[in-house]
Amino acid sequence: MPVSDSSDGSVWLRHERPPRDRQLSRDQIVGAAVPVLDAEGHRGLSMRRIATDLGVTAGSLYWYVRTKDDVLELALDRVLGEVRADPDEPDWRHGLAGLARDTRTMLLRHRWALRELTVRPNLGPNAFTLAETGLRLLSRAGFADADLDAAMAAVNDQVVGAVIAEVAWRDTLTRMRESGVEWSEHATTAYLRDVAGRHPLLARRMAAGRKIDVERDSERRFEFALTCLLEGLAVTRHAVAVAGDGAAAAL
Repeated sequence: MPVSDSSDGSVWLRHERPPRDRQLSRDQIVGAAVPVLDAEGHRGLSMRRIATDLGVTAGSLYWYVRTKDDVLELALDRVLGEVRADPDEPDWRHGLAGLARDTRTMLLRHRWALRELTVRPNLGPNAFTLAETGLRLLSRAGFADADLDAAMAAVNDQVVGAVIAEVAWRDTLTRMRESGVEWSEHATTAYLRDVAGRHPLLARRMAAGRKIDVERDSERRFEFALTCLLEGLAVTRHAVAVAGDGAAAAL
């Protein structure tokens, strides 16, 4: 039976119970869950599967976690801990770029974490460490208060959005290959020929896509967008600073 606990919400808001025996711990549970999620996604994960992999009974897990959702929340924070970035990097652009790149790499390694980021409260220690790192770097750039929050959101949105698009692209091409139909065959249909006639720029990009190396092009697109974002943040902060100086001088 699940552990009875009067508190609701995040697993991080409840006190962790001390280990009950030497066979099991919360860390071991999470350590067993992450490989399953990586290999099979959410459908492959169950309390029974974790227990089997650890060689214990499913009921014994409930001393450490209440539900599968607890396991997912803990697993998300575990993989967030793989992201490396230096909050004291003197060059804020370099530091923020490193944070963005490492986050992208982690999300591509643990695709299931994309969904968890949208449904979990992210109150774990690694989530807080990453947030603090990004905020410190952006504070060094000169952002403050609501602008600091917005700048951090812009970076996070760019990384997550880029990974979602890349994963969707890769999955679509995989399904096409598995069906035995190449993109070049789709492009020769009467429908797409008609589309090409009405949208010439799009047609040229679609034609170019037949020769694309997905991994290399995804990397290039990410770096292009990241550069634009960092440049935009720098320009925005400069414009805000100039406006602030002008307002102060007018007083």
